[in-house]
Parts: sequence; C-alpha cells; structure tokens
Amino acid sequence: DLQVPAPINCRLRDYQREGVQFLYQHYRSNNGAILGDDMGLGKTVQVIALLSAILGKTGTRADVFGKYIGQGPSGKQKGVFLIVCPGSMLYNWKDELDTWGYFRVKMYHGSSKEMVMDQAAKGKLDVVLTTYDTLRINVTEFDCVNWLAVVMDEVHKLKDPSAKNTKAAKRLKVQRRFGLTGTPLQNRWSELWCVLDWANPGCLGSNLRFDAFYGKAIRKGQRHDANKRELALGRTRSSQFQSKLNNWMLRRTKDLIAQHLPHKDDKVVFCSLTPFQEDVYMALLQSPDVQLVRKKDYRCDCGSGQNRGKCCYSCCPVSGEPLKSLLMRCFQLFLKVANHAALLMPGVKQTDDQRKRAKAICEGVLTRHPHFVQSLAENSFQTLSNPEYCGKMKVLDKLLRMFEKDKCKVLLFSYSTELLNILENYVIGRGLVFSRLDGQTSPAQRMRVVREFNGNRDIFICLVSTKAGGLGLNFTGANVVIIFDPTWNPSNDLQAQDRAYRIGQRRDVQVLRLISSGTIEEMMYLRQIYKQQMANTAISGSTERRYFMGVEGEKDHKGELFGIENLFAYRAEGINLAQDIIRRTDKVEAGLRVAEYQIVAAVKAESEVRYGVP
Repeated sequence: DLQVPAPINCRLRDYQREGVQFLYQHYRSNNGAILGDDMGLGKTVQVIALLSAILGKTGTRADVFGKYIGQGPSGKQKGVFLIVCPGSMLYNWKDELDTWGYFRVKMYHGSSKEMVMDQAAKGKLDVVLTTYDTLRINVTEFDCVNWLAVVMDEVHKLKDPSAKNTKAAKRLKVQRRFGLTGTPLQNRWSELWCVLDWANPGCLGSNLRFDAFYGKAIRKGQRHDANKRELALGRTRSSQFQSKLNNWMLRRTKDLIAQHLPHKDDKVVFCSLTPFQEDVYMALLQSPDVQLVRKKDYRCDCGSGQNRGKCCYSCCPVSGEPLKSLLMRCFQLFLKVANHAALLMPGVKQTDDQRKRAKAICEGVLTRHPHFVQSLAENSFQTLSNPEYCGKMKVLDKLLRMFEKDKCKVLLFSYSTELLNILENYVIGRGLVFSRLDGQTSPAQRMRVVREFNGNRDIFICLVSTKAGGLGLNFTGANVVIIFDPTWNPSNDLQAQDRAYRIGQRRDVQVLRLISSGTIEEMMYLRQIYKQQMANTAISGSTERRYFMGVEGEKDHKGELFGIENLFAYRAEGINLAQDIIRRTDKVEAGLRVAEYQIVAAVKAESEVRYGVP
C-alpha cells in the first residue's frame, strides 16, 4: 500500500487523511473526482499528500536527488502531475509544494514554457504548474506528456460548458481529473453539472436532462408556497441526487474544525441612502432608458401581441443600443449610485463612447446637484468622503474608528476597482497605514503584500479587490472583514471572508457586509441567500427554510426576487424587504449563512449602539 510520508502525515488531521484516501481510490480506479471541502480546510495539502504517496516521496531532501524522478521504493509510480490554477494562486502553489515536501516543480508560464514541457516529457519533473489562461492558449502542447493526473484548483471556473477555459480543460487527454473547490455550485444547477461532467464525462447525462429531472423539481419544492406534491417531489429528487453525488464528490464543512477555530461574528449592516443618494436613485429610476428596460416584457403597443423587448423596442430609440446591453448598463448605474454617486462621473480610462454616455447620465440625474459635480471636477477629497453623499461612507468611518481603537486589523473588500480608488483616497485622508491588492498586483507581489500585512502590526487595513483577492490568499493577520459592496455570486463574499477565517487564525473574526437598504443591493443580497439555499440543498441535501415565493428561471413564479421590475425599484426608508421575508417565515433557519440583521439609522438595537452607528 502507498503511504503518505511521515513528515506530512504527522501534520494531517483525520478528515484530511480521509480526503487523501478518497482521491486515491478514484486515482486507482482511473476516475476523476471533486474535493469540495469548505475554504480553509486544507484542500491543497491533501493534494500534496496524495502526490507524495503516489510518487513514493519520503519527505526528505533525498526526494530531489537521483537520476530519475519517481525513483523511490519499489512499486511507486513514475510520472508527472499537472496542476492548473488561477494566475493569482500560481506562486502560492509553488510555496505550498516547497513547504510540504521536496518536489521538482516548474511553472509552465511566461517565456520558458517550451523548456518546461520538454523536461516534463522526459520525466525530469514531478509537478508542472500552469494557469487556466495559459492552458487555454496552449492546450495542444500538453498532449506531449503522459500526465498521471490533472488537478484543477478552483474548478468551479469550469462552470460554463461553452466557455473557452472549459473546452480546453475537456480537451486535455487525461483520464484522472481531480477538481478542488469550496463552492461547487455558485449560481445555477448547470454549473454543478458542468464541473462533474468534466471530472467524469457523461456521469450525469446531458445538461438538459439533468436540470429537468433534478434541478426544476428541487427549485419548485423550495418555494415558500409550494404545495405538498411539489415539496415531496423536491425532497425525493434531492435524496436521489445525493446518492449519486457522493460517488464523485467529497465535501466537508468547517463544522469539522469548529473547535480549532475562533468565533466568527457575521453581520449585515443595512445602510440607508442619504437624501442626496435617494434623489439621484429616483431620478435614475425615472430616466427614459430605465423605463424602457422596465417595460420590456409589456405587450407592444403596435398590437402585434409580442413583448415590447422583442418587437418595436428591442433597441433604444435614441441611441440604437440593444436592449440587453442597455439592461446591463442600467444595472451597473444603480449599483454605482447605491455605493457612491461619484462612480457615475466619466473616467479617464473610459472610451470616448463610454465617457459620452456617462456625461449624458450625469446631466440627466445630477442636474439638481451642481455643487457635487463641481466638487468632483476639482478632485475634492471632502466630496468623496462626505457622508452627505454616501451613507456607506458614514458607516465605514465610524466602524474603522472603532476597530482602530481596538487594535484590530481590517480587510476592506470591494468588487469595483473605481470604488477601491475612492476608498483609498478616504484611507489616505484619514492618515491610516494601509496596503492594497487588486488585479494589477502581480502574483509575486500578492504574496509579499499578504506576508507584510500578516507580519506588520503597523498596517491597519488592506484594501482588496474581491475578484483578485478572494482566492487562495491567507490573510490570517486580519480579524475584521468588511465587504463594502456585494456581488451576484454568494461565493465571492464567502471567499472574501474566508481569507481571514481559516486554519491559522487565532483571534475572533468579525465579518460586516454593507448593504444599501431598499436598493438593488438588497435584492442582490436576497438572491445570494436564495442561491446559497440552492447550493445547500444540492450539495449537502439539507432541508432549507422556504423563504421566497420566486423560482429562478420560472416566468410564472418571479415572486419578490426575480424579474426586472423587482430589480429596478426602490423601497423607501422603513420598508425593508429582507426583514419582511424573515418575519414571514417566523425565524431564521440555523446554519443558513444569513447574517444577523441590523438596520442603520432605524431603531437603535443593542448591537447597533456597539458599532456606534446613529
């Protein structure tokens, strides 16, 4: 039998040893598998332990000497493993391999790709590391190596069967395919199908059949007003799917290590719009473009019987912009106002056409606020940080003053680089010691930023791009995570908070998500809950509290969540949809990942007084 080298095995937890055994069983059977453990449970070290055992490693320096790679004890396999990961994690994988063992590792990336592939083909390497983009561009070059197996880290990136990355991954001539992900299902059931179909082609049949048999039944059974038949069928299909899923995927949650982790306090702070923001938001709602989009499903006034969006109003009558493009642009505009109206202004990095459109929008919705426009034109810092213009900035300022006093270290996440720039201006104006990590930070620099933040007590806050910094980075020096703006994808926010809340964290962690109440952001957050419930039902078979009337993808059951009219609306102060839904079901289901709700600028709950928010 193969053995994990003692220097590694002695540091593995029991559940990690089980993970190694699970992967090896599929390796021995020439099958693929998905290791879907929660973020922070050590999926990387489980893979390294597997590779060490298969390659006959001892965990000592002797592993890198000898003429032939894999020249270990008799019966151990010779060959090369391919590990594919996002570019931001390339150096992290190299560091982990160097930390946990002695491997001959090369990166198939940059200018030395040809030499690396030649060494791999000759058996002079143990592991080749590459990125999804490099694999996609050079996929045929990988055929020259008889890989023992391929490991795809963050395999949920293969969620779209029509995407080029997915097609390249399926093109690989490797039978043993292992995927690592903490979020196997992020948005739709089809994503889970795509990942499993990559690992074991054909294991679930076609995507259409999979969704028709499992997905639709389970989604309908999750409706708040589902009838008994829909409930029964949904639970039956969920149980049937679990029996199949357990053959190909192993998933464990952080409950396994709860006793080894500090406490995590997860809250949502509903931030009221300022009167200025509210006025701009309402002006945007009443703009011709938004009204055109909101009415796209109405019957066309030409009498054809078709919807407006598919008939006479498929394009904007003024600009000629297709309705689908206009919809996405309106969506982004509402998000900008909900976070900071300064984001509406034309930017230096925009194209001439984008600047022209931004100027037209500003002329339409900011006409009553010339002082704001003039101040921004003068690059006034006071305008960017003035709480009159941004309700979230007011909350953030009070939070940071409290955390600074308590000697905390803070991660401040934003999905928008432009918003991150505004936050950086605010932090500089406050004189706070900070660092920053975004999409412009190189892989090598990212590791340095993380190490400096974790090791330097003087660095109070790190500004992080949710997209660039949400994967694979260990910010265990932080004990506060603030998510300034939510995203559609619940896994983005979960990955962000798990940069700090993971093995190695010694302090209690506070997670705060700032949501502009009554806006498109609140709707996004509710859809996050909906998606997380779907993921829990699909992956773990749990019975979730049925909060929502709406069913994604069902035109006759849009409920309170889906459809353009729900999305492009504003609920004034005191009308909080999230709390209405929670009250409707009497209680919050335990373990739902629903943050503890508190409403800023409303009744002063005890927890709000603690945060010092008026």
